[in-house]
Amino acid sequence: MKSRARSNWLAGVVVGVAAGVLSLFFPTLGWLIAVAFLVGLIRATPRLPAIGGLFLGFGAAWLLILVRSHLDCQAFNAAPNQECGEPDIGQWLAVAGVILAIGVAFTVVSRIRDGRRD
Repeated sequence: MKSRARSNWLAGVVVGVAAGVLSLFFPTLGWLIAVAFLVGLIRATPRLPAIGGLFLGFGAAWLLILVRSHLDCQAFNAAPNQECGEPDIGQWLAVAGVILAIGVAFTVVSRIRDGRRD
């Protein structure tokens, strides 16, 4: 990966993680950051690594937080006389997985394209 593509990808990952975390706690702010980053990519080159990084970071942040909250609730339920009321998050885990897969796909495609240009 060339240095420009690598830095764009890394910027996408950092913004994706931040936007992913914020979108779970402050949805408007998190989604606004993600959209603002995508709008900022209009003039950036190469775009594909940055988009891949954004989706990868966003999906990974969602998966990490949602799985962590589920495991914490399960651990709390294991103690006697404790109960954790957890909503069904299966569909949100699937969405996070799809977002992560899109990010991985974009990253792989950008790496392949970058390899062909050398």
